Amino acid sequence: MTGRLLLLHLRARGGPAFAAGLVVVTALAWAGGSWLISRPYFDGPAARIPVVALTPLLGALLLAPTLAGAGDELERGTPAPWRHWRAGHVLAAVAAIGTPLALTGLHAPEVFGAYALLRNTLGCVGLVAGAAVLLGARLAWLPAFGYVCAVYGAVPRQVGGAAGIWAWPVQPSGVEASWAVAVALFVAGAASYLWYGARPRFGGD
Repeated sequence: MTGRLLLLHLRARGGPAFAAGLVVVTALAWAGGSWLISRPYFDGPAARIPVVALTPLLGALLLAPTLAGAGDELERGTPAPWRHWRAGHVLAAVAAIGTPLALTGLHAPEVFGAYALLRNTLGCVGLVAGAAVLLGARLAWLPAFGYVCAVYGAVPRQVGGAAGIWAWPVQPSGVEASWAVAVALFVAGAASYLWYGARPRFGGD
């Protein structure tokens, strides 16, 4: 019975489209990372910054529409342990996004490899999950997209210090502050989503 409910849940939340999108994102991460580090005019592992910053973001953006079903009020009115389902949904999403992305960076896990990809997956998923509570699933992608793109566009040269906090998506994985921010964002966003769920859509908004 639980397996059937899980299958229905995944289908109702767009699970197949999410999985197909992840295949594309993972392929981009592998191909893009391999190509960048092979270019002689790029600076070693730092060449993977675009992959580390943007592919976890893309994975989290794919997650956003799955955070609410087509019938929000119908779901909320059913006697199901929705907090448990939401917790499982977010944790499974982190594993589904982070694991294949990390595998693409295993050849150089330090600096801008597997570890940074996992860190950014946590932070981006947390941002999207928290935004779903405030904005609804349809717009949950906006804060993460705007923030990560702004940080990436700013091209901060400082490593650690204040940049380790505000520019966490583009910091080397050895910067402890960047992990603290990413984990805090994940815990806050996941806990908010677990407790409240995505903001319901009223009147087609």
